[in-house]
Amino acid sequence: MTIFHLNYFFEQGKYKEMKKCEFITSSIKENVRLFQMNSEKMRIEWKEIGVVSKFLSNKEYAWDKDALKEMFYDLGILVHACSICIEKLSEDQLLRLINKNMLLVEKFVRFSPNKQLKNTYNIWWVDMDIQDQLVVWHEYHKKLEILSGEWYRLRKRACSSVILQKEKKVVTDYGTISLLEAKPVVLVQHFLSIFGISELLDVAVIDISKVEELAARGFIYMSEINKYRKFKDVKLNFFLMEISKEQAMYEFNQRRLKLLSYLSVTKSPQVNLNELVSDDFFV
Repeated sequence: MTIFHLNYFFEQGKYKEMKKCEFITSSIKENVRLFQMNSEKMRIEWKEIGVVSKFLSNKEYAWDKDALKEMFYDLGILVHACSICIEKLSEDQLLRLINKNMLLVEKFVRFSPNKQLKNTYNIWWVDMDIQDQLVVWHEYHKKLEILSGEWYRLRKRACSSVILQKEKKVVTDYGTISLLEAKPVVLVQHFLSIFGISELLDVAVIDISKVEELAARGFIYMSEINKYRKFKDVKLNFFLMEISKEQAMYEFNQRRLKLLSYLSVTKSPQVNLNELVSDDFFV
């Protein structure tokens, strides 16, 4: 896959159409959010359109992760409860990891459009009632899913472009295509095998999702872990989605709960929960 496929996406007008769909769906979503706030309802199902809008509360906690780190070290399970903070690594540590090919770096393509792809929008839906706006949202949301899915796959495949790998940046008639590197990652086991536990303690950070999995496996009780958290705030998040997508997310969460339940009664190898959905599930 070359960058010429990206250019073809621009030439067909798909990029401008994708940005137009993003603007329309985002604008209408905000209108629906304000409408629902005034109605004081947490969830509204628009069955005739196939759409649901809802507020979900999310509790936020501040964790004493240093204390958790000490506790997991004493229990001998720190390696399974943490990840490596790249920013804490010294130049010597980074160099040794690079030399041993243990630094994982993922590349990605970023596109910076020029004025040729600039859109001007006429907000023609502003005087519609909220239900008619939702019909418009549903139509453009479906278009956006298709276009953004194609755009995501094109950029992912363009990472292997010979031209981009050589030049790192290519200027086209529509803007600049750049090949960049995401923040590098090093596996805890790899770091430990080279530097040992004392240096790991300096660069490790607690990963709460891993802690939950350890609790499900019975290595630690959540009641013990919760002693190290302090309630911060409740955030109210707004979601607008197709009813079918809400059902799919519910089924995903149910599978996750079943997996954690399974882990709590077995000693099976670690399972990556992200593998339960495809890469573009949340695109």
